[in-house]
Amino acid sequence: MKFDIILDMEKIPIIEEKKQVETPKTSDNVEAFVFVEENRDFFEHHAKGKIKIEPAPEGLNTFAFNLENNTIYINSMFYEKLGLSKEKTIFATLHEIEHFLEKIQMLAEDGGEKNFEKYLKNIENSKAFGLMDNCVADIRENKTVVTRTNQGMRELEEKMYKEDLFESLDLTLNTDKSGNAQTVPKHIQFCHAILREARVQNEQCTVSPEVREKLNEILKVKGLMDIMTNPQTPMSMRLKLQNKYIWPKVLELLEKDIEDKKNEESKNGEDQNKTSDSKDGKGDDSKDIKTQDKKEETKENGDKKEKPKKGDEKSSPKGSGEKKQTDPNKIFADEYEKAFKKVPNAVPTEEIKKAFKEYKEEKQKNNPDKIDQEYADKLGVEKKDLQKYRKLAEELEKIVNPETNVSIMEELKNLFSRIIAKRMREQFSPKYPVEEGDELVDPAQLVADVKSGNLQPKVWEDTEIKEKKGDQFGEVEITLVCDRSSSMTDSGGQKAVEQRKSAVLMMEVLKEFAEMCDEEKMNVDKPLEIKSEIYSFASDEEDRIPLKKMSKDLGETERINVLKKLNHLPGSTTDFNCLEAINIGLDDEAKKKIIGGELKKIVFVFTDGGSDEVARVKKVLQKLRKDGVVVIGVGLTSAGAPAKMTYAPNAEVVENITNLPIVLADLLKEHLKNV
Repeated sequence: MKFDIILDMEKIPIIEEKKQVETPKTSDNVEAFVFVEENRDFFEHHAKGKIKIEPAPEGLNTFAFNLENNTIYINSMFYEKLGLSKEKTIFATLHEIEHFLEKIQMLAEDGGEKNFEKYLKNIENSKAFGLMDNCVADIRENKTVVTRTNQGMRELEEKMYKEDLFESLDLTLNTDKSGNAQTVPKHIQFCHAILREARVQNEQCTVSPEVREKLNEILKVKGLMDIMTNPQTPMSMRLKLQNKYIWPKVLELLEKDIEDKKNEESKNGEDQNKTSDSKDGKGDDSKDIKTQDKKEETKENGDKKEKPKKGDEKSSPKGSGEKKQTDPNKIFADEYEKAFKKVPNAVPTEEIKKAFKEYKEEKQKNNPDKIDQEYADKLGVEKKDLQKYRKLAEELEKIVNPETNVSIMEELKNLFSRIIAKRMREQFSPKYPVEEGDELVDPAQLVADVKSGNLQPKVWEDTEIKEKKGDQFGEVEITLVCDRSSSMTDSGGQKAVEQRKSAVLMMEVLKEFAEMCDEEKMNVDKPLEIKSEIYSFASDEEDRIPLKKMSKDLGETERINVLKKLNHLPGSTTDFNCLEAINIGLDDEAKKKIIGGELKKIVFVFTDGGSDEVARVKKVLQKLRKDGVVVIGVGLTSAGAPAKMTYAPNAEVVENITNLPIVLADLLKEHLKNV
């Protein structure tokens, strides 16, 4: 494989390319394209197919990523321009892939988007935080790269820190090309030392005593660094640990650095004043004025305890033009610029923000909650009611008949299919083979049989008519009467929960049945029409008004509104109101259809207690049953036992209320099987 030379570094010494000083003949983007194509298989294998690898597009001089489709854009020239060889650039690219995988994992967690947004604000608002985070994260990313490759990569990493990023072990000074040295702020020393000493373990850096003290405090927390930077530790957990144990120490050192900076500026100001006095040759009066100015300036800055807003600046008195900066990002701007060269950000914060913004916008477009809201608005219902209905419908799919081990929804659908199949029109059915028929279907067999003396071979196909007819019912009307008495909330309200499930069950299966009948009406000998209606009783005037009127239509808005109504349980057991309304709606034409076998009308009544007026119920039941209406009373729990007497002989009690949907499914199967 073409990467063997790169990966098998334990056997072959690394021969690095020299940095190209002259301007490349091809553009950076062409170089990036070539680099990616040469190493694509290796990078994709390392990422285990979790992300896509693409070269940086034209105009992108850094790395970047797309959180919508999990794509990382690679520009190898970012690292090569920092002086890294091709081999080291490969390592650095694997490092960036690990950074990206960490962020993807974090966004996939519960609350990940919120935590990621907070993280972005922290690295944007504080360069000190960003530096600390980058150093700690780099330990984790490099550990992961080495763990998933080999010792050769570990050696390459050490060379990179020793030769390219931290050539000097002295982290207290920054020395430029001219040999000028500047003191490095302590909080920057601390961050750099954590990284350098973690990844080049046999070398201790030179740092300020205060920094070494803080580093030792970290080491005293047994296992902290190992846990925080373990390849298996999620980014969210790493952030929690570093915010608790590392960040407070960075802040302490940062405050000390700000104090040191103020003292240094104050000292420089005094030295400047002395030099000015000496040059001007002023007398005592002039010296007194300058001394007074300095006192006023010191007093003004010392007395003002309020911290100005980020970026605010305070001018010194007497129009000197000097400004007192309060924002650490600006106070240490030059130092941070140099610090990040040792831990380069291949994906700038602005690119991360841009990717996150696009991710949120795309997610918002496809946000199920938003889609539900738009759909609910279209239906004219509340989003929460839509979601509750869907949730119940999903739960019904999981309810299994314990006797058959088949879901009750599937059983009912199978029943409906059989009912429709029985009603199919007359069909031509092939009858083969026969001695005489309409069509010769096996000429070769005919020749063979005749040669052998068989003059009546069975090689013809004939057709015969087979009739598939169902019963005479052309319409089925099913009514469900639900109990909205306050007692439905007793014992935790489980009766109400199961009643709602059962109502949704009936609405869903009857909707499905009606649709199946409509689809096949041109193919059946006698079309079947399924209609439904739903009532509820709660001892009010609405008892006689159906929640859903009798029709074959059972739209989503109707179904959702029925379920919503069944959540309101204010009344008592006035089941007679609904039954009387059903009886009044039974006109002469419907009665004739029932008698003539054209219409089957079934009523299911749920009740969890004795009726408020048993005599009225029995009276109307007698009328309905006389006219051929099938009425079944279903008592809910032992409290509904009186229903067995009131609705006799078609009545039963569901002691275990969680079985109510199964019982209703069985009743539907029983009373529809002969349709």
